[in-house]
Amino acid sequence: MDQIMMSNMTPAERRRAARLAKGYSLEDLAIATGLTVGEIAATERLDRTVPRNHADRIEHALS
Repeated sequence: MDQIMMSNMTPAERRRAARLAKGYSLEDLAIATGLTVGEIAATERLDRTVPRNHADRIEHALS
């Protein structure tokens, strides 16, 4: 994804954009990370603090 566009995004927006760029649904990413769909969705909301271990698992699955 374009670095300039990504730099203007919040972490939640970057996580969602990365998931979509990989072609993953929330369910796909939940299976890949062992998190629930609700936990994945929460990491993509702007008003949430994401537990570090959740962010690490998502980052690993999307890398």
